[in-house]
Amino acid sequence: MRRRAFLGGLAAALTSAVPALAAPTLYRTQWGGIAQTHLWLKLAGIGEEAHVRFRTDDGRLLEDGVRRLSWTFRDWRDHDAAVWIDYRLFDVLAFIQTAASLEAGAPAPLVVNSAYRTPRRNRTIEGAARHSQHIVGRAADLATPDLDVAELARLADNAGAAGVGRYRRFVHVDVGREGRRWGF
Repeated sequence: MRRRAFLGGLAAALTSAVPALAAPTLYRTQWGGIAQTHLWLKLAGIGEEAHVRFRTDDGRLLEDGVRRLSWTFRDWRDHDAAVWIDYRLFDVLAFIQTAASLEAGAPAPLVVNSAYRTPRRNRTIEGAARHSQHIVGRAADLATPDLDVAELARLADNAGAAGVGRYRRFVHVDVGREGRRWGF
């Protein structure tokens, strides 16, 4: 799907289908832009960086923020294919980022290695699950320069992620089926 079609379809879906769900109350931080309403992301491999607010202070989703994050999570390795990313993933990632920032003592970006994957590209990845949460917009593989993967996996587990997988250089986080853990 090309960007124009994606953004048009996403706008229609958001205005009709996304409920105003309260974001989890986590911490009050001293850093602007890093809290449960924002994400600071760096895309590994292409050097893009995004600072996106996706919720209001009272927990409502911001259409423009969800649209920007969904585009940021596109499969840039497969012609910029994009889907609407499950906003629950953004909530989990914001929890992780806030906790990582507090542990590091400074704002900590999340480095996204992989998020949405087309089914075609997913088939090319060694060890990728056939029905991966990546192909339905519910997963991200990430790291942060300030914490090792063991700490990041612990934060993902504490954040209530449905699936958490620990690998040598990154942590898989998803909001699919509950209770899946591996690599610990």
